[in-house]
Amino acid sequence: MTPLEFATASDQPFQTIGAAHYFQDLTRTAADAIDLDLFRFYFCGRGGVLGPVESSVVQAAFGYFNPKLLDKMWTSGSERSDVTEVAAAQMQVSYDIGTLTLKGLDGLAEATEALARVTSTVDPGGLGLFASFQQLPTPEELPAAWMHQCVLMRELRGSVHLAAVTAHGLPGRVAHQIARPDDGEMFGWREPTEVTDDQRDAYALAKTLTDTGVAAHCEALSETERSHIVACAQASAERITS
Repeated sequence: MTPLEFATASDQPFQTIGAAHYFQDLTRTAADAIDLDLFRFYFCGRGGVLGPVESSVVQAAFGYFNPKLLDKMWTSGSERSDVTEVAAAQMQVSYDIGTLTLKGLDGLAEATEALARVTSTVDPGGLGLFASFQQLPTPEELPAAWMHQCVLMRELRGSVHLAAVTAHGLPGRVAHQIARPDDGEMFGWREPTEVTDDQRDAYALAKTLTDTGVAAHCEALSETERSHIVACAQASAERITS
């Protein structure tokens, strides 16, 4: 498996695993424990790795969201909680999911070790949100450590993608309309926005650049390691969603 094949084949599994801790029953329990609703828990948890910053900094790291929605969720959530503690609580949900669902999965140790070599050596320049996640300590328990690496890979791709979208001159709202046309309201956009053919072409180029950007970070892995990681990611995603 080539680095580019790895980048494309691992995309959806890492998306599934890396976002599994956002809106589940375990998540609601963790949010209730610190008096936050699920939506504020999402914003203050994922953005909390950046520290107690202004909402504009979180917007720059997230992209895609309506800035008015993000500011409301981040500001009101920050007033109720310590965002760094929310970030830790949110990541713990991911680790708990791994512990509950992935024990005994074949090859997990090898896949985790290989991914850690990737995520620990990525040059974080221009990858603000990933860089903040990169500084989090890795848990010792194997399923949790694997979940940690999958979250990092999801955030790596997300940060690379946002940089690619920005490099091609696309506003976040337009990129979101192209990528997720049915999810506008969830991201704070009540009405769809017009998208030109040139913008669609630019988004296609940005998506290609995202794949090649992720692939470049995975060149140190052997072909066998890439194939093994993808197989583990696919099996993990299936277990988590079943």
